[in-house]
Amino acid sequence: MKWKIINILLLALGVLVLYNAYNVLAGFFDGLRGTAVIYRLGFKIPLNDQSLLGYGLSFAIIGILFLLAPILINRMRLGKSIGEKS
Repeated sequence: MKWKIINILLLALGVLVLYNAYNVLAGFFDGLRGTAVIYRLGFKIPLNDQSLLGYGLSFAIIGILFLLAPILINRMRLGKSIGEKS
């Protein structure tokens, strides 16, 4: 039961981070530019090409890792439990 809750929380966190990555990258592709900043996930992101693209891709990679974490954790847990039974 504990692992199911952890998996659900990791998936929810991954979706949240990917949603923020989408928002930042959408600003990049829409041509959002200026001297202001936007706040996403506690970061001040300046509205220029390099910052929007860098933060957007970083958030996307981290979000994907959070989405894949339950699969990797379950494979490691199952691999250890099968090895212990032998």
